[in-house]
This record gives sequence, C-alpha cells and structure tokens, in this order.
Amino acid sequence: MLFITCVRVNSGMVEDAKKFGDELLKNPPTGVKFLQVYHTLGRYDAIWIYEAEDAGVIIDFLHQSREVSTTETRVAFEREM
Repeated sequence: MLFITCVRVNSGMVEDAKKFGDELLKNPPTGVKFLQVYHTLGRYDAIWIYEAEDAGVIIDFLHQSREVSTTETRVAFEREM
C-alpha cells in the first residue's frame, strides 16, 4: 500500500524533529520503504511518501512522531489513465 503523510513540526521542536526524521530514514521500520521525502512551504513542513504492507506497520512510528510533530496520513491509490 502507498501512504502519504503530511508533517507539521510542533512549535520549538525543529531540531528534535530533524533528529527523529533522520533516524527514521536511516532505520525505517520493518516493512516500510520510503520513496520520497519533501520539505515544503505552507501548511505542512514535510511530505513523506512510502510503501508499507498495511496501516498496522506504520502505527508505531506515527505515534512516536507525535512528540515532535502533527501528522495527517492518507492511503493513496494509483489512478489508471
């Protein structure tokens, strides 16, 4: 399954969020493959695009991210053209 997570860093947590993100990308959870990570301007500070077998695989790291950020995650489906 393809997931897209929009990340907003909590106030005063930029350095901690950077450390969390760096560690997550170096050592992704088993069954998670990050495809793209973007830093963005506007409502969100980053966008994570990744694959995982199911939502259960991503729950732990999304809960851990709550200390440094607020996230919104969506399942994405490819549109056939």
